[in-house]
Amino acid sequence: MPSASFEHTVQIAQPRTTIWEALQDPDTWTRIGPVQEVWDPELDGDGVLMGYQWSTSIGGKRYEGTAATVEHAAPSRYVLDLDGGEMGGLISTDIGDESDEGTEVCVNIELRSQGMMSSLFFPAIKSAVGSGFPDQVEDLARYLES
Repeated sequence: MPSASFEHTVQIAQPRTTIWEALQDPDTWTRIGPVQEVWDPELDGDGVLMGYQWSTSIGGKRYEGTAATVEHAAPSRYVLDLDGGEMGGLISTDIGDESDEGTEVCVNIELRSQGMMSSLFFPAIKSAVGSGFPDQVEDLARYLES
């Protein structure tokens, strides 16, 4: 099955712990990848976001999926696995050290086709995600700075 990976790095004028805490807010994830709506978040006893339900609309049709945390190391790394049926992927966020310019945050998305239909349309999906991903990460940075 086809797959693709995209990465973008930004400087965020916030300390690492503030960025980490924002990543535990399910609404933060409506700004990256295909996720447009989030509900039913699951948090562990330490307040780490362990998963949620999500949806997106494409061409007027609503698609739903699940997100599950597959790796977390406060306050430096957080990885979610998104499963949308025909499509899936990993979103990883690496939070670097703080400096005078802010905190460097690298966001990576790995898309994977999980079905025949998505395999057929994967080149278009890859192009759409790849062209919009840097802007999504820049928007996420502005959101986290506000």
